[in-house]
Amino acid sequence: MKKIYLTLAFLSAFCFFAKAQFNIGAGATYTNYAGDIKKAAPGVHLRGNFYIREKYGIGLGFSYSTPIKSTYTEDEFAFERTSSFMGLSLLTNLHLIGTYESDFSLYFPLGATYQMGKNKYKFNGNLPSATSIDVADESLNGFVLNLNIGLQYRIGNPYLFAEAGIGLAAGTTTYNSRDGYTANNNPAPGSTVLQLGIRIPFGSGVGGGVY
Repeated sequence: MKKIYLTLAFLSAFCFFAKAQFNIGAGATYTNYAGDIKKAAPGVHLRGNFYIREKYGIGLGFSYSTPIKSTYTEDEFAFERTSSFMGLSLLTNLHLIGTYESDFSLYFPLGATYQMGKNKYKFNGNLPSATSIDVADESLNGFVLNLNIGLQYRIGNPYLFAEAGIGLAAGTTTYNSRDGYTANNNPAPGSTVLQLGIRIPFGSGVGGGVY
């Protein structure tokens, strides 16, 4: 009896994944960061999408932006700041026009990204004698909510795609009026992003077509 149950479970899982469709996408990004950064940087992204229904899928992605350098002055001292970001995202892909296997489709990637960022500071100049300045690194880790719109167009086996969207910082800021201390439990900045790339499908489509 156990062997029968195991066989049925195996067949069910096989049928489930036989109908599923996977695709892997990669390309370039251009991200404009808000907050204190207020600058844009190019980068790269990777994403794997899993579909079991024609109009709905789940994607797991990774993104990396090239470091952003900026200079500023404070109390007549000059500093150089290098900001770096990478992120892990979990998104749902909702197709409004077409499906994942259509020649053309309009879809909405919605979800969240855990953004890993850091500000590195360096004093730019010569310090006067007996002068000390704290230039400790600053963490910008936190969650960002993603609201995107995407288009994809099939050219043979692969798809070309373009996505544009916004990232909304999901943290809250608290302020202590007694000592003037401000704390943010999620310092990740919001952003706007444009992504361009190519997507390669694998497996069987829901309609039965094999790519």
